[in-house]
Amino acid sequence: MIFIIFIILIIAILFFNHTKKNNIAPIKTDLINTCFSEIEINSFKYYNFSKIIYGKDNKSVCYLTPTNVLNEIPIISWNGYYINNFCVDMDYRREGHGSFLINKVINIARNEQKDHLILQVDDKNNSAKQLYYKMGFTDYFKGSDENNNMKLFLVKYL
Repeated sequence: MIFIIFIILIIAILFFNHTKKNNIAPIKTDLINTCFSEIEINSFKYYNFSKIIYGKDNKSVCYLTPTNVLNEIPIISWNGYYINNFCVDMDYRREGHGSFLINKVINIARNEQKDHLILQVDDKNNSAKQLYYKMGFTDYFKGSDENNNMKLFLVKYL
C-alpha cells in the first residue's frame, strides 16, 4: 500500500513539474514592457525554450528561441535561432546598443554552430529594419498578420 502511494506521489510530482515547465511566463523587464504591449509579450508561447540576452549596460535586450521548437515562423532549418522581443531603451537608441546586441547574438549563434538567425519586424519600423539590414539581415518573407499589419521576416545566414 505504501508503495502505491509512493508511486502516485512521484507521478503527481512529475506531472506538476511538467505542467509548470510548459507554462513559464516571460521574464518581464521594465525594458521589455516599454517596447511591447502586454498582448504582444503574452502572444509568444515559447519563452520556456528561450534564453534572454542583454546588451551593453542592460540598455538592450532580446530573446533567442531555437527554431526547432517554433511552428509559426518560416522554417529555414531546424538549426537556427529566432530573435524575438528585441528592444533598445528609447533613451539610448542610435548609440550603438542595438548593433552591440545583434553582434552578441551573432557570436552566440556562431559559437553554438547555428545555421541562421531569423526575426520578424513590422514593415513600418524603418529604424529597426535599417539596423537589421546594416547587420547583414536580408528579406526572407513578407506577409500580413491577423490585424492586417505588414510584417517582414529577415534572415542572416551564419
